[in-house]
Amino acid sequence: MTKWHVIPGGQYMGSFLRRIHYLLHWRRISAELENDMEFHREMAARAGRNNFGNMLHLREQANEAWGWTWLDRLAQDLRYAVRILQRAPGFTLMAVLVLAIGIGVNAAAFSLFDMVALKPLPVPEADRIVRLERSSPGNYTSEMAYPSFLFYGEHARTLSTTMAVLGVPPMQIDDDLEPSTASFVTANYFTELGTRAAFGRMLDPNKDDTPNAPPVVVLSFGLWQRRFGSDPNVIGQVIRLNKKPATVVGVAPFALVTLGGQYPDVWMPIVQQPYFVEHSSILKDWDNSTVHMWARLAPGMSAKTAEEELRALTGEIRRQHPTAVWDGEYIQSSAGGHMQVMQPRMYQVAAMVGALTLLILIVCCANLGGLMLARAVTRQHEFEIRVAIGAGRGRILRQLCTESILLAALGASAGLALACAVIRVVLAKTDAPKWLSAWPDGRVLLFTAGMTFVTTLLLGLLPGLQVVRQRQHKMLARQMLVGAQVAASSLLLIIAALLLRATEHALFTDPGFGYEQLVSIDPQLSHHAYTAAAARAYLDQMQSGLRGVPGVTSVSLVKMPPLGHVVSNSGVVIDGRPVTLYPNWVAPGFFATMGIPLRMGRTFYAGEKHAVIVSESFAQQQWPAKNPLGQFLGEGATKDIVVGVAGDAHINALSDDDAAEQYWPAQTEDMPDMVVIARSGGEPGSLAPAVKAISEELDPSALPEIRQIKVLYRQNVTQIELLATIVSCIGLVAVSLAAVGIIGLVAFVVTQRTKEIAIRIALGARPGAVLVAVLRQFRWPVIVGLAAGVGFAVLASKLLRAVLYGVSNLDPASYAAAIATLAVVVAFAMILPAARTLRMDLARILHYE
Repeated sequence: MTKWHVIPGGQYMGSFLRRIHYLLHWRRISAELENDMEFHREMAARAGRNNFGNMLHLREQANEAWGWTWLDRLAQDLRYAVRILQRAPGFTLMAVLVLAIGIGVNAAAFSLFDMVALKPLPVPEADRIVRLERSSPGNYTSEMAYPSFLFYGEHARTLSTTMAVLGVPPMQIDDDLEPSTASFVTANYFTELGTRAAFGRMLDPNKDDTPNAPPVVVLSFGLWQRRFGSDPNVIGQVIRLNKKPATVVGVAPFALVTLGGQYPDVWMPIVQQPYFVEHSSILKDWDNSTVHMWARLAPGMSAKTAEEELRALTGEIRRQHPTAVWDGEYIQSSAGGHMQVMQPRMYQVAAMVGALTLLILIVCCANLGGLMLARAVTRQHEFEIRVAIGAGRGRILRQLCTESILLAALGASAGLALACAVIRVVLAKTDAPKWLSAWPDGRVLLFTAGMTFVTTLLLGLLPGLQVVRQRQHKMLARQMLVGAQVAASSLLLIIAALLLRATEHALFTDPGFGYEQLVSIDPQLSHHAYTAAAARAYLDQMQSGLRGVPGVTSVSLVKMPPLGHVVSNSGVVIDGRPVTLYPNWVAPGFFATMGIPLRMGRTFYAGEKHAVIVSESFAQQQWPAKNPLGQFLGEGATKDIVVGVAGDAHINALSDDDAAEQYWPAQTEDMPDMVVIARSGGEPGSLAPAVKAISEELDPSALPEIRQIKVLYRQNVTQIELLATIVSCIGLVAVSLAAVGIIGLVAFVVTQRTKEIAIRIALGARPGAVLVAVLRQFRWPVIVGLAAGVGFAVLASKLLRAVLYGVSNLDPASYAAAIATLAVVVAFAMILPAARTLRMDLARILHYE
């Protein structure tokens, strides 16, 4: 048979050329080969030799000499797999649906993470953009002083350019009732990002980078549509921002790209900030951290090299301006060319969501494993016939691999379509940047392919491998699959129940202060260069004016307004447990205005020093079984005596379950940073006109930021609601999949024992006893699965403690509700297929068997 290695015509070719020739002419060569083998078989039969051998086996051996047999076998396996799956449309549809859900949920979660943290911004050389932030052993801030920004930009040789963004309170355009969000940026900001205006031009460093340049403003595309009716003639018009005239020079593009994910309504050059905000000195103040800094690394420079140079420059700033730098301060860098600079807490949330979606995939894999195990067992007769006619077990296993890969490809395609649909809805329902696309990129496709491959081969094919090897522990595999589904589903349900309870608590539980009628009024006096004495005089007159407004029942001052964007906290350890403390500086009438009851002691006296009022929870933790009044906080000369204990109030963060609040009396030096809070007897939004009138009379240049606390409260609760909704949907999907998988497994087991069930009932056994006997084998898998799920939930829920407002991570009601729900679902999933079999006609069953 060595003649078959010679190409017809007699010319010998090399191994590579021979294989290429075969690949191009495989049909003709295969036909010639088959004719030659048939001729030799007939010649052997005429000679009386009937031991020519298995024709199919010999043909495969001959074809292997050409080197492309695997391709032919793959095509055969694919065609056979398609026919097998077409013969069982119900199984195929269920398997594809299960895989689509598992892969789609994970692909959608990874796509969102990819958009936020991995996908570079569509700007020139995004990989060289870094964000620079201040840090020290005890402090951190994402902002720095503008003079420090200029110093780093002028002296850092590792940076080719620097950019700064200064966020400011909303600004009033002309006579609009609703203020517009605004941002000051360096004039090179849009140039470095390669932004081209939709109309007009963007900020130009050659024209707009000097304080004496004509004041200009760039409108966002959304503001241009809403307020100016998409009028292209707006370019060149003069508008008034905070009553200061400025010329509109451009409209930003619809799909605008920004650093830090901020999209205000208007942009102005940062050097013109003193023009728009009178008496402001923040561009000259070394001690006031107000700007966010980005930079582009110089060619060939790394972020680490830049950090080392910036550390040396920070030392020089400390030498020139000692109060402007913390002890041990250094500048840390992070990748800035992404939509969001990921902080450690954000990575924790991403890891939690990733773990939850992975649990969905585990449930899907267990579900798919049960389906494939049941199907492989029913095909045992087919496998035995194929082995008998010459197929090896490796060939059968390869065929099962092909079927699994085909199913995985179908499931992955459907999953990607599902992920794209989910991402499209998320982008449409949120204020996502317009340049984002729901279509998956290379990372998402690679992630999906890897997840599909591992899922299919390691989990989907294992039951089939068990059948091919003819092991006798099939029931153990089924029980393990049931246990895995129950464990994963119980974990997801418990977490969902905890979050739902937290949402319910946040919605219907008083946070400790009366937020419904509260309004905060921030005049931003420190930005207008008010001295402490001038700020006190302004605030006194503002409070006096507000007390004369009809409907205002109480007015006071606070440094950290309720649920505001400015929050100060510190960490301490009490009885071995970390506790987050929230300090605040308040005026004497603060507690009455906020509606926070005093449990013990008194409020502050006017002008009082070295006194502190603590929350009830903090007092119980710090001084258990002691009277907190008269106790001291602090050390040495800074000791403060506790004069009162206030009720627990989640002023700074609703998710702060410890409610460890501390209040100090505000001093004169705190006045430029103080915020006015007012309580209204009616609708708090009606106070805005009166506040604006009083502010206009006191200082026309100081336009206060007015915020309703109930709106801020709702925004905080919405975040918890969103997370709870996502996890609840994940839990619902997991339970549904688990129910379907268990129903399929139990139905298969019952079908396999139909004859036994019929005989038992025919001999007089009660149907209920037979049902119990059939389902008894799943008793321990369910119990062990529930126990494992609860154990994992206890560990996982500790990570959720930050968002479990008012609910313990060991909340018994949540655990009981989740376990009871899953137990009912599992019970119905097991009983329904078994009860259906018991209702069948016994004579027909026995006759069929």
